[in-house]
Amino acid sequence: MRMQQKASDYNIELPIHLCAKTIARRLMAAVICLTLAGALSAYFWFTEFSFPASKWFYELFSLDEELNIPAWYSAFSLLFCSGLLKAITAIKTEDRYFSRWKTLYFIFVYLSLDEAFSFHELLIIPSVRESLNLNPIFFQTWVIPGAILVGVFAFNYLKFWLHLPYKTRYLFLIAAVVYVSGTLGMEMVGGLLREDFGRRGLITLIGIVVEEFLEMTGIVIFTYALLAYLSSLRESLQIKIYISEN
Repeated sequence: MRMQQKASDYNIELPIHLCAKTIARRLMAAVICLTLAGALSAYFWFTEFSFPASKWFYELFSLDEELNIPAWYSAFSLLFCSGLLKAITAIKTEDRYFSRWKTLYFIFVYLSLDEAFSFHELLIIPSVRESLNLNPIFFQTWVIPGAILVGVFAFNYLKFWLHLPYKTRYLFLIAAVVYVSGTLGMEMVGGLLREDFGRRGLITLIGIVVEEFLEMTGIVIFTYALLAYLSSLRESLQIKIYISEN
């Protein structure tokens, strides 16, 4: 009598095709839709919620609030980048810049968590701003340590960046410039706008929309860069999942 084949002997293939350009286009379409929804929510905030549903819409799509659709989108897109970096790290175990890839993976895991739970806001200390009489560009005091960390990162990763292929190097640079311009640059500009036009001013709200658009666009460019680079390393990846009762 033929013995029944053990479950452990079965191999199940679930092929997933990731096209870098297609994913980038779809992510960019999502960014545009979220930006438009965020701009509309900013308009509702500016008009002080002219009808009841406008407040609900604002809380759901505001680009200046946490734990809503745009915030979760950014968190998951950063987490997707960390997953791609993990895959590259697994391939680059013998590479001299293996530790740089691994650190970059952990950085993006943190950025994803920070986008979801806003850890950086713990560094917003009004008493420090007032006691030091800081310039309005430092209204969000977290930008001071943030700028220092960006500088340290750029210095430590310069050789790593120069080692990358030209296309990847070019895309990484564009992604970094766009992302940092949004997260750090526009955050500092936002402090000046709050000072001159107030938190509910139209120009201030436009600045917030631009900030988040740049941030999300930077992530899309980086996602495309990682997918394109990963495709140059491997045409396919095998992911094994082991399941046991204990």
